[in-house]
Amino acid sequence: MQINPRLAIFSPVALLVITLCALPNLSHAGEFALNFQPLDATLGDNFYPDTRCNRPEGPNIGCSGSWSNSADTTPFLQELFQSGGVWYYHVIVGTPESGFVQEFVMKANGPTWEGGLGSASLGDGNCRLPVFGPGSWSGTDCNLWDPLGVSHDNDFTGNGSGNPKGVVMRMIIGGTWNDTTKTWTCNQSDSFCDEFLKDEFLLKPRISQTIHDGAMEGTVVLDMRNSSYDTSAITANMTNTFELGDSATGSAGDFDFATDAQIYNLNAGRYVFTGSGPTSAVSEPYIYYDGGFELDRDWSIFK
Repeated sequence: MQINPRLAIFSPVALLVITLCALPNLSHAGEFALNFQPLDATLGDNFYPDTRCNRPEGPNIGCSGSWSNSADTTPFLQELFQSGGVWYYHVIVGTPESGFVQEFVMKANGPTWEGGLGSASLGDGNCRLPVFGPGSWSGTDCNLWDPLGVSHDNDFTGNGSGNPKGVVMRMIIGGTWNDTTKTWTCNQSDSFCDEFLKDEFLLKPRISQTIHDGAMEGTVVLDMRNSSYDTSAITANMTNTFELGDSATGSAGDFDFATDAQIYNLNAGRYVFTGSGPTSAVSEPYIYYDGGFELDRDWSIFK
């Protein structure tokens, strides 16, 4: 599943516009913990596509042979599990202790090796060659052949067409991880902290970034979790502050968007997702209140 890379993006990387007064009570309890820990206690005990490589929980499972890149030392976990009668893929790449980790839980169609018929994005195709065995995933009729869309449109690649209502995810860069409490913080000693958090299936994400350089601190937070993907009428909550932390100058040079911005046009979060599944997935599923970002493009220029 691919999510739109412009969520303000990701992908990842997804309808009717409803009014503000018609919105339900939106909370941020989160359907899954998203604390970079395994969710499936039966990992490897069935024929599901479970993979655990270079992880601290136990020995490697499914990390060699034709199904994976056995030379890659990146910690990786993939689980397929069922919760509340719904099948999910759970994937973790990296570890929080290393300074980079990404986790997502994505709704699946069932306990199969592939998404099966009726996935919620474009780019389904057929990756399997007629002969099963090593190398049989090199078919040319799917996005594995051209994932960045160098010579195909995103009807082929699926880039940006995935339904964001079917996934929750979290990514952190930098910061400090407490392995005892399984929590992440951004301390003054951390030079850089970045978090992408989408902890509700139906709501938009929260994006935050903090930079420390000595006593200086700059923080930007865009919290779009106050709206669903069905409305572009609600603006995100934004924090944008800068503090020099210089005792000699006091607050001179400091900035707080909430009190110091005189003229501004804040439109983050004002977009809707117009696709929903295999019969209505479209190349440009996001509609923005102001501006936009084309997803049907050659993504190799961003490498």
